[in-house]
Amino acid sequence: MPSERVSAPYYIVGLPEEPLEATEAKAKFERLSGDLCRVYPFIEEIRAVVKSKKQAGDHARYEVSVEIYTPRDTHSFTETGYNLAKVFETMGPKMKRILSSKRSKVTSTGGDSPRKGSP
Repeated sequence: MPSERVSAPYYIVGLPEEPLEATEAKAKFERLSGDLCRVYPFIEEIRAVVKSKKQAGDHARYEVSVEIYTPRDTHSFTETGYNLAKVFETMGPKMKRILSSKRSKVTSTGGDSPRKGSP
C-alpha cells in the first residue's frame, strides 16, 4: 500500500477581483507552500493575507502578510508591491532562508508539537 503524505493546509485571504492576477498569485503561493511543506514536513499551517490599497490611477498596492505555524514557533513575513505575483515570488527566498537558518526550531523538534496530542 502506498503511504499518503498529508501536506500542511495553506490559505489565502483577500485575493483581488481580477481573475488573471488572482490566478497567477494563487499558483505562485501554492507552489511555494508545496515546496516548503516538502522540505520542512513539520509545518502545520501556512496563511497569507492580502490587503490592497487603491492608489490614484489604475494601480493597486498590495501588502501580503504570511504566517507559518510550526510546532514551536510562528514565523511572520510581510512584503509590499504593485504586482501580486511578484510579491509572492520575492517573498519565497526570504521564507526559505529564515526557515533554513541554524537558529530555526522547525527541524529541531523532530515533529513533536504542543498543538498535536500524543496518541
